[in-house]
Amino acid sequence: MLVRWLCLLLLAVLSVPATAATAWVDDEIYVPVRSGAGSGYRIVHRGLKSGTQVELLGEEGDWAHIRYGDVDGYIGKQYISRSPVAAIRLRDATQKAEKLEQQVAALQEQLNQAQSERDRLSGENQELQGSLTSRGQELDKLRDVAADPLRLDQANRRLNEELSMLRSDLDQLKAENTMLRNDNTSRKWITGVGILILGAVAGLLLKSKSGRRRGGWAN
Repeated sequence: MLVRWLCLLLLAVLSVPATAATAWVDDEIYVPVRSGAGSGYRIVHRGLKSGTQVELLGEEGDWAHIRYGDVDGYIGKQYISRSPVAAIRLRDATQKAEKLEQQVAALQEQLNQAQSERDRLSGENQELQGSLTSRGQELDKLRDVAADPLRLDQANRRLNEELSMLRSDLDQLKAENTMLRNDNTSRKWITGVGILILGAVAGLLLKSKSGRRRGGWAN
């Protein structure tokens, strides 16, 4: 029974396919250059690598007349392309991509520096705003302190003006009082003179009447 199970297990293991690996066909080839337009001519260059740039001088049937440096010969037309091969285009594209990545990295670095500079300037701006607010408050306090002497000076000037007006009014009242006193004195003097005159007249009248009475008695 055990032998049977071992045989079945061995068959199961052998029936499992081997793991396949991924591979690519190498597209890099070397094309020999011959001295004439045909495979029977001698080889003047053992092989140009695919993607090599050559100067096309002409065509003869299935062969292309080319020049590569000091080498002048023929290769099959199937190996000639009017545009760069995929490998060259890929290489150029890769180089361009690398340059673009470098440019993007440089631009990103510049952007990061600009953002850092912006953040720094923003922080300085906030500090300046705070300093400006603080200085503004200090300036308001200084203005209040400076305004007290100004207010005192203005009040002093106003009081001086009021005092000057009061003095002027007092002088005017004194002048009017003096005038009233002088007028009262004049009235008293006139009254006294009038009384004296009336007394003199009365005395004269009394003397006149007394003389008349005496004259009547004498008769």
